[in-house]
Amino acid sequence: MRFPPLFLGFSTIFWGFCTGWEVFSIVAALIFEASNIIKMRFDLQKKDFIRISDLSSIVMLILLFYAYVENEPRMIFLSFITTLPIIFMPLLFAQLFSTSDKVIIGTKWGKRTHSHSPVDVRMLYILSIVFATAAANIKSVWFAIPFLVMILIALSGYARDTKTLKRYVGFSLVAVFITILIGATVVAGHWLIGRKMMEWYNDWYESLSADPFRTSTAMGELGKMKLSGEIVFRVYPEEPSIPLYMKQSDYNVIVRNTWYSRPKRTESVFPDNDMEWQFFGAGEGGKRMKISIWMNKRKGEGVLPLPNGAKRALELDVAGIEKSALGAVYVEEGPELLEFTITYDPENSFEPMPRRSDLFVPKEEESVIDEVMRQNGLIGATSEETVANIERFFASFNYTLDQKNRAGDSYLADFLNNTRSGHCEYFATATVLMLRNAGIAARYRTGFMLDEYDSFENAIIARKRDAHAWVTAYVGDRWITVDTTPPQWKEADSMEKSFFEPVNDFMAWLKMKYENYRRKKSSEFNRILISVAVLLTVFLMVRVYLRRKRIKKDDAGKRQLFEIPGSNSPLYEILDFYEKAGLKRDDNETLRRWIEKNRENLGENIDLSELAKLHEELRFDTGADKAAVLSELMKKYEDWKKSKES
Repeated sequence: MRFPPLFLGFSTIFWGFCTGWEVFSIVAALIFEASNIIKMRFDLQKKDFIRISDLSSIVMLILLFYAYVENEPRMIFLSFITTLPIIFMPLLFAQLFSTSDKVIIGTKWGKRTHSHSPVDVRMLYILSIVFATAAANIKSVWFAIPFLVMILIALSGYARDTKTLKRYVGFSLVAVFITILIGATVVAGHWLIGRKMMEWYNDWYESLSADPFRTSTAMGELGKMKLSGEIVFRVYPEEPSIPLYMKQSDYNVIVRNTWYSRPKRTESVFPDNDMEWQFFGAGEGGKRMKISIWMNKRKGEGVLPLPNGAKRALELDVAGIEKSALGAVYVEEGPELLEFTITYDPENSFEPMPRRSDLFVPKEEESVIDEVMRQNGLIGATSEETVANIERFFASFNYTLDQKNRAGDSYLADFLNNTRSGHCEYFATATVLMLRNAGIAARYRTGFMLDEYDSFENAIIARKRDAHAWVTAYVGDRWITVDTTPPQWKEADSMEKSFFEPVNDFMAWLKMKYENYRRKKSSEFNRILISVAVLLTVFLMVRVYLRRKRIKKDDAGKRQLFEIPGSNSPLYEILDFYEKAGLKRDDNETLRRWIEKNRENLGENIDLSELAKLHEELRFDTGADKAAVLSELMKKYEDWKKSKES
């Protein structure tokens, strides 16, 4: 395949401007086109091309890493496609600046070498540019016109006459259409895969996107709840203290087994400084903790888990904040991994004052709750005493995830009078209604109760199985935490943890570190990464080329240095002589056909057909005596030289 001058350079720059590699593409184009001016060539052997092939493999790995670091996970594949031409650049450089017109692509593993037949890497390079620019999905006439020109030039070698010209034009247009279609399909397929991945992620951390206005309990459900040890967030407090309660939402109205938050209204919170948000109260709290939380669902939306007395958030990079009437803080849109610092006063609570709804007991549960309170003498002289009595009452209960309800009884009646066992939602719901029966305002609260400190990360870990329900009660003119769930609930929930949980934890930590880096990376680091890749490539190329002697282009001729049989045939010099005289051999034209077509113009006493026969025997006949054939061919060649001298 013959390419016109400047075509490789034009194609390279076209790719660069389509994919954002403008400066790099201009430098590469100048180097490639310099091969038409510089006459020096490198005497590269087969093993050298194998090393350069391995270098291209290294470049590919570097580009994969660059695409992984530079892009969102769903954009990695598409970004890598747009960098395909860079992978072929070392091989193209080797072909343009060596004595060979083809290169060998292969690899070496240990003592074994795997290689393919010599190929013209220029065509592979142009194909990579075609797919890379098509995948860039540039919707502009400035893309379509140069793209069409590039295809027409690349295929121009197939148009030799009027008949083939029509086929050439038609085939070129079809090639352009198919390539653009493939590019569009790659982009569309990539978009569909990304969309499907987002759908799969919707349920990834369900507890983090709790509805601040409604939550359904698992009371009365048959079978064992499926719990997970996946880490959903991490807490880095200044003074680690466990257990640590992290609230998400409060609820004050229950209907059957569903809690609701009323009134259902929200208030917008606006940042007063760069990424600083005043949630409750005024100023900053006396203590601080850093929270690192995954916000995958609904474009980063979700309810934040916060410590008691949360006041002000720092470095919270989100689009908007809403807080409910009962103090739930809802992120409208944020990144996949959200990291911020919260200041808080643990002794204070900024929950709204008690309302009438905080004393409401459903009629269907009134008689059950009243009977339990009277029979067990749980109403004390003070609110504090009543709370203590209720906590002692539940001390004899058991924790279980395998809850079965006796037919005909309400869930709470069966729980309080018969089974006396259940999970946290049973205990929290019953406690709220019992406190309300005694005239104490109480609310049902959901969030996480954390008691796992990881010394490796220096963080308190929150897993899915740490999701919890408890009670906040208004006692002594302030809201306090009341948790009547038996302490063994943590041990029970952890019994079925995966054997590979430590491995999963480590991978989750790596993912968090990578996401932190990806979000906070700088353009300076990207330049350093590319510089390292370039320096590594140059270093390896220099190691290859410094070992090879340099040959002038005019003296190199058609030498083949891959130890191919017949590469030392003198017929190449004869063909070179006639090519300079204007008798060029077309691409894919057989040697015998060229001789027959130009027999009259050759005007030789020496029949070149005999030389061609010997040459083909030397090149392709595996059973021939190569030394004898070459000796005979050299005699014919000497006769031809004498005929030209005379």
